[in-house]
Amino acid sequence: MIRLLPLLLLILHTIDNSAHAALLQGQVVAVQSGDRITLKLADGTLKEIKLSGIRIPSMNRGMDRIAKRHLAMLLAGRFVRVEYTSLSSSGVILGRVLHGGADIALRMLSDGLAVIEQDPRQQPSSLKRYREAEATARSRGLGFWQKLR
Repeated sequence: MIRLLPLLLLILHTIDNSAHAALLQGQVVAVQSGDRITLKLADGTLKEIKLSGIRIPSMNRGMDRIAKRHLAMLLAGRFVRVEYTSLSSSGVILGRVLHGGADIALRMLSDGLAVIEQDPRQQPSSLKRYREAEATARSRGLGFWQKLR
C-alpha cells in the first residue's frame, strides 16, 4: 500500500490540474508584442492570448521590437495549442502556448527575450524550468542580458 501512495498522489495531482485547465487550438494570425498573440479558432473567432509566466521588460524599445519579431518568427501563421485557466481583467486569455509540444514562453526565456512574471497559479515544475532558462540566458548574455558595448 505504501508503494502505491506516490502513484496515487501523482494521478490525483494530474486529474486536479487537468480538470481546471481549458484548451484552445487555432492559428496565430497576429503577434501583438513579445508576449501577446491573436489566435483564430476553427469557428473564425479571434482570441487575444497572453503567454503566462513571462513578461517583456520595458527597458528598451529596441529590445521590445526584437522580442516581438522573435515571437513572430516562432509562431506567425502557425497552429498552436493554448492551455489556460484564467482571463485577465481585460478579458485576455492567460495561457501556456504550445507549438509542436514546445512551451513558447520557455523558449522566449531561453533566448533571453523575456523575464519571469510571478504567477501564483503557475505549476512549481514549470516555474523551476522557467527560472533555470532565465538564469542560463542571463549567464550567457543572451537577448536582454547582453552587455552594453
